Amino acid sequence: MVLERLISLRTAVRNPWAMMAVGGIVSIACLVVAFLVFRESVGMFTTFLITMAMTPFMVNLLRYEEATTEEEFAERKEMNILKRHGDMLHVYSAFFVGMIVTMSLAYMVLPGDVVETIFQDQIEEIKIIRGGFIDMTIFERIIINNISVLLISFLFSFLFGAGAIFILSWNASVLATAIGLAAKALGGMRALPVAVLIFFPHGSLEILAYFIGAIAGGIVSAAVTRDKSRYFWPVINDSAKFLFVAVVFLVIAGFIETAQL
Repeated sequence: MVLERLISLRTAVRNPWAMMAVGGIVSIACLVVAFLVFRESVGMFTTFLITMAMTPFMVNLLRYEEATTEEEFAERKEMNILKRHGDMLHVYSAFFVGMIVTMSLAYMVLPGDVVETIFQDQIEEIKIIRGGFIDMTIFERIIINNISVLLISFLFSFLFGAGAIFILSWNASVLATAIGLAAKALGGMRALPVAVLIFFPHGSLEILAYFIGAIAGGIVSAAVTRDKSRYFWPVINDSAKFLFVAVVFLVIAGFIETAQL
């Protein structure tokens, strides 16, 4: 109840970067609870707790976004798809940037044995991603993995409204762990900005693509469940365009990541 009331929908839309602080507070609170209660799988349970905490807010955000989109269609406002859904992209981005920053710092400052316990699930995931699909090229492996995550984000968001928060939170924690691993390998806290720069070019595009997939699924879900939606098909069209844009971002991110390896 406390975490889900940290910020109102109106405040988040008007000042989306306030969500960065919310992302940091929610992620660290859920991480502490998971560490104290679920020692056997802290990373996964942290993701579950973040999902539970933020689902009410995100469901309201998706409903607001779908209703706002229909109003814009009714008023025949001419704007590109990214601008039309800009409020939601800003809110998502700020929230997950807050998560990534907080978890990266936690990885850097906590004792080694605590880090190993907290981020064990994420470290194993990174090993699987790096070692999987051995018969494929690096680019193919990256693209298949990332598009799979995109489709899961869309599907979870469509079926469960804000269900994509789970996938997005998990990927944010994996990215934060990768940044922390790289920073420690490069020399510690002073190397954190360098580690961020290593992952930012492709990581930012990947996370943005997953946001877009989640929004696409969410607005379709809201349109399907809303009674007498006059602009159902335009919303579906927006969703399809969003998925296309997300795939383009992932292909670009794949090229960048492949070039870095």
